[in-house]
Amino acid sequence: MRSVLLAVQYASIFGLFIESWVIFRRLKNSLLPYLFLSCIAILVSNIGYLFQLLSTTEESYVTALKFSYSGRTWITFFLFLFTIEFCKIKLPYALKALMVIAHMCIYVSILTLLQNGLYYTWHQFTTAGLFPKILHGNGIIYHLYMALQVIYIVVGFSLLFRAWGKEKNKATKHRLMAVITAFMIECIFFAIKMFKLIPLVNDYDVTVFGYVLSIVFMFIAFFRYDLLGAKEIAKDYMLDRLPEAIISVDAEGNVQYCNKTALEIYPDLQKDPQIILERIQNAISKGDNITVNDRIYSPEENKLLKGSESLGKLYALIDTTAHYESFNKEKTILQTELRIDPMTGLYNRMGMEYFSEKLLAEARQKNAELFLCICDMNGLKYINDNYGHDEGDRALKLLSQIIKDSLEEGDMAFRIGGDEFLILGLRNTPFRVLDMFCAKIESAKKARNAASGLPYKIDLSYGPLINRIQGTPNEFSDMMKQSDSLMYEMKKNRDEHIR
Repeated sequence: MRSVLLAVQYASIFGLFIESWVIFRRLKNSLLPYLFLSCIAILVSNIGYLFQLLSTTEESYVTALKFSYSGRTWITFFLFLFTIEFCKIKLPYALKALMVIAHMCIYVSILTLLQNGLYYTWHQFTTAGLFPKILHGNGIIYHLYMALQVIYIVVGFSLLFRAWGKEKNKATKHRLMAVITAFMIECIFFAIKMFKLIPLVNDYDVTVFGYVLSIVFMFIAFFRYDLLGAKEIAKDYMLDRLPEAIISVDAEGNVQYCNKTALEIYPDLQKDPQIILERIQNAISKGDNITVNDRIYSPEENKLLKGSESLGKLYALIDTTAHYESFNKEKTILQTELRIDPMTGLYNRMGMEYFSEKLLAEARQKNAELFLCICDMNGLKYINDNYGHDEGDRALKLLSQIIKDSLEEGDMAFRIGGDEFLILGLRNTPFRVLDMFCAKIESAKKARNAASGLPYKIDLSYGPLINRIQGTPNEFSDMMKQSDSLMYEMKKNRDEHIR
């Protein structure tokens, strides 16, 4: 029997080492870290207990006992945290910290068990029986440790059975039952030890079997009953480094997996997953894109199916920024082209309708004066009749240059009809604005005519005015009419054309 039990102990250590390594390679799931820590705790406990079984002196036995408890103290704690995480329950941080402190105090009492009576009230080393052991009386910390383990088991079972009873999804019920069975195995061996139900407990700690079998059974259940759920299905079809953000959600609506791109877009995805999911789902339902950090993403939703059974959903956020930037650039170019008069290069009437609204709003916001002037070419009919329409077009282009020369910084010029133009701009003060404009446009006209070498002169009439914008109805159209009247007054005083 001694050789068989030692062989089992060696086998359990080897098996736990392999199992810990396999779980370590798959640690991205939020459940697996707790299972991994449980495996490490059981592995340390079993190695320490093996040294206890092989001890020949009290000193070596106590040393092995302390080493063993460095793992054993934490086994049920990590398995309890695994249960909490598996049942999607948020445990307060303060409570977790209190539990950690309690287990640390328990282990400190074990490290000093020879100096105080907190864990063992008395102890006596003996080599009688299959293996050496310490006969002892149980102290207050020992009873606290046992009570804590009972609480973990009772609460863990309650949560698991409650979740199992509420669950409607068949696959999820299988997963819950697999974990319940694993905990049941551990509980059975714990009860065998506590109540000494078999003679073997006098020479061997049978909870070693319970911990190993429960963790092995749970590990197998991960693959047999797909405890990882939607995550594992999703990972079959994705890579962590995909440029698309990938988020998989189980049948209960809980996030089971997200790739690196998703975490880069939503750093708080692991803290507040439901808020992020609501944003994505709302965008999908409305047919909207999602903008994050100046990037544009198109969200998609797909069902995760295993046969005819739905295991959850897969959300993908595809970066379409480049597409929209190209689209918006083309749209801007098109809009600009639609607002430009191709002959003169000035804005056209569509441009006037677009920019006049902006200038009016800016004038009111800055409490500035709006300068407005309608210009009309003199003698265009004479040029067309005597020199041809091509020459008439040339004259219009030359007139547009004269108008450009007369603009102040920030002014805008528009061709709003065949030979009719408009100038708009903001002024901070109305002082001498009209006189300065008239002088500037006359000077520009004289200079262009002198340099053109044409057999005719370019002339125009104009009606400059400046008003403070009040925001009243038809304010802009009234200014246009007033400027138009001033322009015609000037036209009456000038020749029909200038030869």
